[in-house]
Amino acid sequence: MEINIYFWALTASALLYLTVILLITIGWFKIQTVIQDDNITDVKISLIVAVRNEEKNILNLLNDIAGQNYPFENLEILIVDDHSEDKTTEIIRQFEKANPALNITMLESVSEGKKAAIATGIKKAKGELIVTTDGDCRVGPLWLGRMVNTFKKQEFKLIMAPVVYQNEKGFLQQFFSLDFMSLVAVGAGSVGLGLPFMGNGANLAFERKAWEGVIEDASGKQFASGDDVFLVQAIAAKYGASAVVFLKDPSALVLTNAPESFKDFLSQRIRWASKAKGYRMPWAVLTSFAVLLFNLFLVSAFFAIIFRPWFFIIFSLFVLLKMMTDYPLLKNFSSFVKKDKILSWFFIFEFIYPFYILISALAGLFFKFKWKGRSGLR
Repeated sequence: MEINIYFWALTASALLYLTVILLITIGWFKIQTVIQDDNITDVKISLIVAVRNEEKNILNLLNDIAGQNYPFENLEILIVDDHSEDKTTEIIRQFEKANPALNITMLESVSEGKKAAIATGIKKAKGELIVTTDGDCRVGPLWLGRMVNTFKKQEFKLIMAPVVYQNEKGFLQQFFSLDFMSLVAVGAGSVGLGLPFMGNGANLAFERKAWEGVIEDASGKQFASGDDVFLVQAIAAKYGASAVVFLKDPSALVLTNAPESFKDFLSQRIRWASKAKGYRMPWAVLTSFAVLLFNLFLVSAFFAIIFRPWFFIIFSLFVLLKMMTDYPLLKNFSSFVKKDKILSWFFIFEFIYPFYILISALAGLFFKFKWKGRSGLR
């Protein structure tokens, strides 16, 4: 009798998960790939980059910014240092001297955390459009132009755009990359569904006035991170889901570095998972709950094999169902960002994923995390 109850609970969690992912997949396919011919260059942009200990990466990003196909007179670059302990600021100042045509301003963040650093930059910004990225990212020459064209043509309040890992080495980083693509794809598909709730600050643009209009009422103030997720939800709540768009344009793609170790990866995912406690949007809560619940049941089914070996069949069948559910979204998204080769790890990934998601989700709910040398953040 107890096994029957468990089986039906597992089935119900699988159906909930299948429904949520199917809807998100439909949302992804509803987003049209953008082909832009316009070249709007009269928008004042404030590009904000929050940095901490990025001496190995920041010069690459600065060179990419210098190569943007966008007039420098309409671009200000605000780099906010979040208490770096390496040569990050020194490298930036040297670059600033060598590139006087660029309007670069260095700022110091008073509080700790990326969200506080971004807020410091926005308060000093003069541009109509705020664009954010991270110090370890790489961007193409059309990146800012694509953001501006989308912003002006449709008058969106917030633009989300794709982010993927680059230069993955070995099995672990391939796994990290697949996981990251699934998160970005879920965020994009939710936008296409008309239920935006999750973006990535490494590739985000938003109207400065819209930020000013929602920042006081936005949830998640207790978290040191979440500048992206809570902003997406706040703007969608105030201005409507139609005010948020996912820019499905390969030219707007941003590349970032994969975590170097499983410890770094897990710490990052715990930091992201911790923000779920601040979600107010029903769709965000439902999606998080559906993912956690189904994976919890999958893990329990796996350990049930110890007591009832025939549970291996149950576990395998439901993992197969998960594979069939996840594959269409990941396949199409990986093709869009030209990372089809990583999908060869998909089969192994699906067996590992339930265990990792359960650990990171539970740790994010109950523990503090460590990020870039700082412990005890939430």
